[in-house]
Amino acid sequence: MLDYQQQSTWSNGFGQQQSPINIETPQAAQQDQPLSFTTDSDYQLTKELDDQTTIKLLGTGQATIFKRSFDFQQVHFHAGAEHSVDGNQKPFEIHLVHQNAIGQLVVVALLVSLGDQDAAFQQIIDQFQQGASTPVKMEIDQWLPKLAEGYHYLGSLTTPPLTEGVEWLVITNPNVTISQDQLKRFQQLFKPNNRVTQPVNGRLVEKYLL
Repeated sequence: MLDYQQQSTWSNGFGQQQSPINIETPQAAQQDQPLSFTTDSDYQLTKELDDQTTIKLLGTGQATIFKRSFDFQQVHFHAGAEHSVDGNQKPFEIHLVHQNAIGQLVVVALLVSLGDQDAAFQQIIDQFQQGASTPVKMEIDQWLPKLAEGYHYLGSLTTPPLTEGVEWLVITNPNVTISQDQLKRFQQLFKPNNRVTQPVNGRLVEKYLL
């Protein structure tokens, strides 16, 4: 099982464009428009898995990201959040993983605050079975804002093999909150599973506003 308490031992042959990062807004290149991200078909979740460090759900769906077509692959969760903005860390982060026809990866990260309980996330928690794979049928399009604010940069997977060349959209205005009870339940199931932030190393980080 992946040990988040021993991150310094994770094998990494890259090191210059790693994720997650702390986004420093004064250094971000401002773009006066929303993030170029739209869903083209519903995100349908079909299978729920225990991968030992988080809940992972597989599914189908399509999105257009910066005028390129991507297929939705899976969604999983991190507590606390992996990305931070100006040193501020949210309690929870949702990763929606996409891939296109030639294998390029885009991860859409939702920085989630505490607030009202989310019905879809509650369903995910309620039907979770440790060590098991469970068929599910549900949608999660409602988590995505119609117009997204946030950041765009090039990074890596946040778990081994830590492969670089992964495009990130970090959305700061998701249409989802979770309750304190929901966060507590997730933390009862899993130990902290956020990778520490990595050096930016001069990378371009774009900031998109409505």
